[in-house]
Amino acid sequence: MKKILLLLILLNSSFLFAQSEWAPIGTKWHFNLPSSESNNFVVFESIKDSVIEENKVRVIEVKLNGTDLISWEYLKQNKDSVFYYNSNSKTFYLLYNFGAKEGDTIIVHKGKFKPTKAFFSYDESIEDFKYKVVAIDSIQISGEWVKRQKIENIKNSLWGFTKPTANAYDYILEKVGSMTYFFGVFPNSYPEENISVFRCYSETGFQYKNPFWSYDCDVITGLPENLSDKCECKIYPNPFSELLYISAPETIIHFEIFNSKGQKIASSNQGRETCWLNTSCFIPGHYIIIIKTKSNLYINKIIKN
Repeated sequence: MKKILLLLILLNSSFLFAQSEWAPIGTKWHFNLPSSESNNFVVFESIKDSVIEENKVRVIEVKLNGTDLISWEYLKQNKDSVFYYNSNSKTFYLLYNFGAKEGDTIIVHKGKFKPTKAFFSYDESIEDFKYKVVAIDSIQISGEWVKRQKIENIKNSLWGFTKPTANAYDYILEKVGSMTYFFGVFPNSYPEENISVFRCYSETGFQYKNPFWSYDCDVITGLPENLSDKCECKIYPNPFSELLYISAPETIIHFEIFNSKGQKIASSNQGRETCWLNTSCFIPGHYIIIIKTKSNLYINKIIKN
C-alpha cells in the first residue's frame, strides 16, 4: 500500500512540474504588422517538427495577411526556455525564459546582429536585444492559470518588447509569448499611445484574444470605430470571376477593395443601393471590401477565382 501511495505521489509531482509543450503544431499567432503605418497583419503558424544541427525544432510559417509567405522560423524548447534560430548567424538565441525571476535581465542579442525576415526590421543590422523582468503574476485563460511576466526594455537597447521610457511596460505570457510582437519591436516604430500589436493566439483547447483588440483576428486594421464585421450588404457572386455586384438596404456612398497586402486597388462612388464593378484586371486571390453606407461601414472577405 505504501509503495502504491509513493508511486502516486511521484506521478502527481512529475505532472505538476512537467514543462508544457510550447507552440504545439497548429498553433497560430496574429499580430499587427510592426514597423509600418500600413493596415496589414502577420500570422505565425506552427506547422511541423524538424531538426537543425541535431536540435529538434518547431517550424513556424510566417505570412503577411495570412496569404503571402514571409519566411520560415525555427524554435526549440529547453524546459522553461524558448530559443529561436537565426538563419543568418546559424545560431540559437534565447527569446523567452519563463523560469526567469523578478529582476532578471534576458539577453537575446548582445551587440550587433542581422535579423531574420520575420523581425520586419528595415535595417541590415540591429544593436542589442534585451529586456528586464520587473514583476511576475498569473492570469486565467481558457480555464487555465498562465504565468505572466511584466517586462521593460533595457535603457539604450535598440530592440525590445516595449518603449524604453518611464513607466512603459508590457507583458509576456508563458503559453503565448510577447504581447507586442513575436520577435520584439524597434521602440520608436509606433505611436506611444498604441503600444500593443498582439491580436490573438490559438491552439487546440486554448485561445486568447488581446482585450485591447476589438476586431476579428484577421481583419485588415486602421478602420473607423463604427465598422461592422457582419455585413448586411449582399455581395455576389462570391467567389467572383469578372463582374462583382453589391447591394445594401440603404444608399451606398462608396466602397473600397484592398488586396492581401493592404493596398487599395479599387474604389467607387456610385451613390446607389446597388453597385457593380468589373474585376477583370484583378488577379485570383483573397480581397477585403469595405462598404460605406449612410449610417455605417461594413467589411467582408471576397475571393477572385
